[in-house]
Amino acid sequence: AALEKIVHGKITAAKVARPEINQRKDAEYIRYMPSQAGGNFNSGAKERIIKMHEAPVDPLELPKFKHKKAPRGPPSPPVPVMHSPPRKVSHKDMADWKIPPCVSNWKNAKGYTIPLDKRLAADGRGHSQVVINDKFAQFSESLLIAQEVAREGIAA
Repeated sequence: AALEKIVHGKITAAKVARPEINQRKDAEYIRYMPSQAGGNFNSGAKERIIKMHEAPVDPLELPKFKHKKAPRGPPSPPVPVMHSPPRKVSHKDMADWKIPPCVSNWKNAKGYTIPLDKRLAADGRGHSQVVINDKFAQFSESLLIAQEVAREGIAA
């Protein structure tokens, strides 16, 4: 009963989606007279009656043709971008916008000879300023004083 219900649901869905399943034409009868008549041909009959009817459509068969989407029309023209009038670029602006090439200390696939100043500039060590904490200075001073006291103790 459950299987019959599922099949019935599929058939009704197919009938709605594909109307050619619902339309059944009555059979047509056609009178046919063969060109070669005689006892040897066509079982000796002078004429035949042919019954023509449409082959039944399987409701569970998939559709034979795919729906193709129509090509889209041309899109609307893009909105124009408003720019300020172009101005001449000075040498200072060009120098400010110049980005140095990437230099790696680990990889050099092409095997170029890279000057040390370029390597150090790429490394970024020269750009940062070294800041020493005040407490580190006090600590190193106290270590020096303790070392001097220990030497005096050993010498005495």
